[in-house]
Formats: sequence, structure tokens, C-alpha cells
Amino acid sequence: MLPKHEPTSKFGKWLNKYRLLIILILFIVVVPVAFVVSLYLGDYLKYKAVTFGNESITEFQGYELLTEDDTNHQVITIKTTDLTYSIKWMSYTTPLYDDETGTYVFRVKYEEHSNKFVSNVQATLILQTQWINAKSQPKPIVTQETYSTNQNINFNYVLPKSPLWFVTVEMPDLYVKLSYDIQYGLGTIETKVSYHKIDLINLIPANQIGTN
Repeated sequence: MLPKHEPTSKFGKWLNKYRLLIILILFIVVVPVAFVVSLYLGDYLKYKAVTFGNESITEFQGYELLTEDDTNHQVITIKTTDLTYSIKWMSYTTPLYDDETGTYVFRVKYEEHSNKFVSNVQATLILQTQWINAKSQPKPIVTQETYSTNQNINFNYVLPKSPLWFVTVEMPDLYVKLSYDIQYGLGTIETKVSYHKIDLINLIPANQIGTN
């Protein structure tokens, strides 16, 4: 029989003496922490992707927030090499109960850049939250060079909600799929597509600012 190994250092003796207590503490502390982390991470990743048709998108391009001089309205501005796409958030209503209807209202337009020839400008708008399963139906919009009429998106979810500790969902994000055709020389046409995520929580709807 092999001789029993006894640690010689003070730290080794301490570990050997309290090994069962250390294992118990690790089980009580580490396992619940790992479970909570996996729970938060799982919910975060689950609702990070947004589906446009058959496409699941997780990476999004940026936008700028500008202010109109004559109205002081905030304008969500998406700039590409060929055009500038503008979205104005007009108003919204939120339901108090699950059987009520909530509506977000937007207007859109685009401006063609100099020496560019674009056509068939379209956007698909989706409202979707992070952390919880709350998503609107896609809203396709054929866009002109002047502001559209009001484009209504139903969002029938009661917010805010707190699905996890330290997590509160106050408002959905606005996701935009922008597509258009660009014509080059000799009649060559290319279709360009980009995806954008807009955080609405810090934006102010036009009806809360002043004249529409």
C-alpha cells in the first residue's frame, strides 16, 4: 500500500483540513452564479437576432440623429454612398392591458445624392424588444422623395416589463431593412441592402415636441 500523502506547506495543510468546506462553498456560490449568467446570456442572445423574411440578422449598421430647423423634430437619418434615408417618429400609444392595441407612427422619405441614380427605394420596419419575446409584424414601405403619410405599426405589448433581476424592458427598438436599386453606366443596375437598429428609448416623438 502506498503511503498516505500529507501536505507539508501551511497552505496545503489548510486546504486539506477545509477541503470539504471549500467544495461546499464552491457548490453554493459558483453553481448559482453560473446558472444566472447562463440565464441572462441565453435571453440576451435569443432576442438579439431580428428576422426579415427568411433572413436572421444580428449585425446592424449605424444611423445619425438630426434635428429639423423649422420644427425641431428629431429625424433618424441613415446615410449610404447613394442616398440619405429619413425616418420621423410621429407618435405612439402603448396598451395598458394585453387585449388592447398599441401603435407606433412613422413617416419616411429619401434624398438622392448628387450624380446618383437610385430607384425602387423600399424599407421594412420592425419593432422588437430585447430580453423578451415582443415583436411587431414587418411593415414594408415604398418610399418617395417627400415624407410619406403616417405609417402605423401595431405593437400590442404592455411595457415596461422586468423579465430578470436588474433588467427592465421599457420600449422596443426599431429595426430597418433598407433596399434600393442603383444604376451605373451602360444600364448596369445593382440592388443594395443594409440593416439598421435604432434605439427609441432616448428619442422624442414629434407630437411631444411641437407642430407636425
